[in-house]
Amino acid sequence: MAPHRLRRNPYRPRLIALLASCALIACTLLFAVHGLGDRAHEHEHCDLCVHLSGSAGSPAQAQAPGKPVLVVRLPQAPAPLLIASRSPTGPHLPRGPPLF
Repeated sequence: MAPHRLRRNPYRPRLIALLASCALIACTLLFAVHGLGDRAHEHEHCDLCVHLSGSAGSPAQAQAPGKPVLVVRLPQAPAPLLIASRSPTGPHLPRGPPLF
């Protein structure tokens, strides 16, 4: 294989994005103006209208018939508060400095 074919073309993603955006703009304009001249168009079943409005095409994805059960988690009860109080027999302080 030639080495020039192994290199990646840096402009290819931009070209694809440009073509996709042009196609999207063209389809949007076609859908917007295709029934302007006909007053009875909104009462007919136009294939383009049905297809672009989302009513035609592949079927929708299957969905669950119900909703999952809501689970509520409660935080743990706070620990009881320890209130500092004085000893009924008085303070038990040492009588002298510590001995080393």
